[in-house]
Amino acid sequence: MGFYRLLNRLLNKKAWKDFEYFDESWKTRIKSMAKYIQPNTSVIDLGCGKMWLKEYIGKNINYYPVDYLKRAEDSIVCDFNKLQFPKISAECSFVSGCLEYVDNPAWFINKITQNSNKCIISYCTFDDFPNINERKKLGWVNSLNENELISLFKKNNFELLKSESTELNHKFYIFNRCQ
Repeated sequence: MGFYRLLNRLLNKKAWKDFEYFDESWKTRIKSMAKYIQPNTSVIDLGCGKMWLKEYIGKNINYYPVDYLKRAEDSIVCDFNKLQFPKISAECSFVSGCLEYVDNPAWFINKITQNSNKCIISYCTFDDFPNINERKKLGWVNSLNENELISLFKKNNFELLKSESTELNHKFYIFNRCQ
């Protein structure tokens, strides 16, 4: 983390941990995203929060919840802003409402692409949410536009298969490893 970003965080900004909350309406986004997880596979839920994804996947899916604190007995603790990533490979990485809080999105996406063949990810792009002050109030620490997000995956040999918006206007993307 650069000096000025650290100074800004210390002086003006609280980390996600300082104002964490979970909105039940996010379940709509998670349910929409979950339909792209194939049966009989494995999924790593990065930034799992309350592990709502489990409600929308079958029992035949190996589920690995990851968050910055222990949410359940089987959860894996990693702080992405300390460059910690689980030593697990899964067919699919699932990232809902997390990337906005990651200081180094290029590193994070690189780790995702090293450990899975598919990524289903939601992200509030700068194109759709351009107000920097609002982004900061929400604790968001990066401001990628859609082309930058797609480019980060492309640099790691992943291609965009589809993007979709939910009825609540939450946008998500599905990336696969290039063949």
